[in-house]
Amino acid sequence: MSRYEVRFTAINPHDVAPDVAERLGEILATLPGVEFGSGGYLDGPRTVVGAFDIGVEQAMAEAARDGSRLAKEALSMAGMPDSKLVELVVRLVENSD
Repeated sequence: MSRYEVRFTAINPHDVAPDVAERLGEILATLPGVEFGSGGYLDGPRTVVGAFDIGVEQAMAEAARDGSRLAKEALSMAGMPDSKLVELVVRLVENSD
């Protein structure tokens, strides 16, 4: 199993609520499939940034696929279902092979 850090940036079509970054951080900390949620923050009135770690059996392609799905799920749960991922960074943190 390898651990990857996933960082993402999403843009919402409308201004987001001031507490959306806090909600996103709470969601990432408890979302099934996420090993470690390192929170979220606002980067403008419509832009949110988040990060988390996940474990995958295969390689980076699996981490990118699962990471983007988890990011979109977290954004929807935080009240941003129409947001678009505009950046996704996947980085190997630990390889146990």
